[in-house]
Amino acid sequence: MPSDDRRESLARLRTEIESIDREIVLLIAARLEAADRALQLRVIRGRPITDPDQERRVLGRARAWAEADDVPAALVERLFRALVEEGKSRFLTGRPPRTGGGVTVLVPEPHGPPVCLEDRPRPDLRPVPPAR
Repeated sequence: MPSDDRRESLARLRTEIESIDREIVLLIAARLEAADRALQLRVIRGRPITDPDQERRVLGRARAWAEADDVPAALVERLFRALVEEGKSRFLTGRPPRTGGGVTVLVPEPHGPPVCLEDRPRPDLRPVPPAR
């Protein structure tokens, strides 16, 4: 049977993973909201919703980041493909972006300092207590 120290360490790691998972969900929400705004702008400017060149750039950039960070590139490419398709699907089916609360996530630019994606309050990120 593991010692109390090992269980505590595992509990801390699980809490850390849960917090990271929450951050991932917040980032996905922020990305979908930004994609919706971009699609609205494309429509206002009379452009088609789908831009294959931009999608290739997004996927290529994500793949390069994955390779640079030793993350499975195929996994990252599948994730980004799903994000792009979900953004278009939400827009085409008229699902409105989330209302109330909003999401603000600070992320570093690929080659620069952190930037605020939206002019809204930052989310209150706290570790999630382990499930019982």
